[in-house]
Amino acid sequence: MKRINPFLFTLFIIIVIGFISCNAPFEGCKKMPKQITGTGEIISNARIGFSELDYSGRTPKEVVITSDSLNIYNALVSFDEGATYNPIDFSKYTVLAHNTNGGCYSVFERNVTKNIEKQKYIYKIKVISCGTCQRNWGSENWVLIPKIEDNYTVEFVVEEEWRGKW
Repeated sequence: MKRINPFLFTLFIIIVIGFISCNAPFEGCKKMPKQITGTGEIISNARIGFSELDYSGRTPKEVVITSDSLNIYNALVSFDEGATYNPIDFSKYTVLAHNTNGGCYSVFERNVTKNIEKQKYIYKIKVISCGTCQRNWGSENWVLIPKIEDNYTVEFVVEEEWRGKW
């Protein structure tokens, strides 16, 4: 019978324990909220998609699309949970996006509010993260809102919250 090398066996055990402990959720991670599609002005049943030929998956930090001529990503919309995607009617809608990154496990809470006094829309994204890795998970946070008025601006606000480590 072959004898097991004690050094290799010990190394194997250390690796297994390390792997298990790194993947065991910390209490803060267990209490993470569910993903929130969007609140406020965000049309919650809308999903933004793209033609595979037209979208490289790399957008600038902030995106505001108010017309077909500004739709350089060929963004499409689905109102049936992604079964079908159609061109966006920019006479009715505006598309917003903002790149954010979070930890190993992240939830992105999205909210768009309209400030009539300041004539602007405020797109607030709260990134709630958990895990030991830094900035491992990202989202472009594409949302559909009702058409913004021509004299309105858009302000993007990002908040970050860390709930703990694995």
